[in-house]
Amino acid sequence: MIDKLKKVSVDYAQLTDSIFPNYNEPIVLEVVKDSVKFEFLIRLNKESDRTIVFGSGAYDATSELKPPIFHRHKWIEHFNENLIYYNDPTLYLGQMNMGWGIGNEQSHYIEDIASILQTILSMAKLKPSKTLLYGSSAGGFMSLMLGTLLKDTTALVNNPQTIVWNYYKGHVNTAFNFSFPSLTRDEVVHSYKSRLSVIEFFNKHQYIPKIKYLQNTSSQRDLNNHLNEFILGLEKLEDSWFAGDVDILLYSDKSLNHSPLRLSESLVRIRKAVSEL
Repeated sequence: MIDKLKKVSVDYAQLTDSIFPNYNEPIVLEVVKDSVKFEFLIRLNKESDRTIVFGSGAYDATSELKPPIFHRHKWIEHFNENLIYYNDPTLYLGQMNMGWGIGNEQSHYIEDIASILQTILSMAKLKPSKTLLYGSSAGGFMSLMLGTLLKDTTALVNNPQTIVWNYYKGHVNTAFNFSFPSLTRDEVVHSYKSRLSVIEFFNKHQYIPKIKYLQNTSSQRDLNNHLNEFILGLEKLEDSWFAGDVDILLYSDKSLNHSPLRLSESLVRIRKAVSEL
């Protein structure tokens, strides 16, 4: 599907509303910013004032599939809202399954993705307050981070990482080695803590977005290393930084463990969250 779509490439400084597709016609938009290629799959619908932004999670880097990775792009048919998918350019730095948008020593790619998304929303006359940032695992991490930068949006996340270095060492070390090749793991954590911890990012920007946090209680690793640390971290932040509620929604499914909710249940949760915007 992706290979057959119209592709538009533009420099960030030249990004204008003239590049947007005809409504209901998906395109792949490539935006070059500071010599880095940022890619988006966009499908607009003039009949809707709501937007869903889909996060970039893990994929099998040893497979034939190569970036750009637009997770859940086949879900387009299930939604009438405006849809935006983004690729994580960190994946271009080397063979890694997930990059968490951490970028390299020069750039934090999540911040660049947020800037471009802000421009796209503005040019398409779409309100952040009517925008849902959805993702699971690494895509959930990126959705939480983007919610801090895109004020008034809401993040819906499923079993996200909240502290990158608490995830599996193999995946983390691979990303660190490609993003910061001159630094040790400890040096990366020390120097780039705000890129790697959602709580540290909230603290840096003094803003906590509205959040709906879906967590499978059968995934003990997620509970111990991410959800519990996230809740304990929130307690240390200022009350005035909260843009709204942080809803922790627990469910139990031993067959899924860390995997996100199945398609049917995910669609129910997303539609409910969109309807409440």
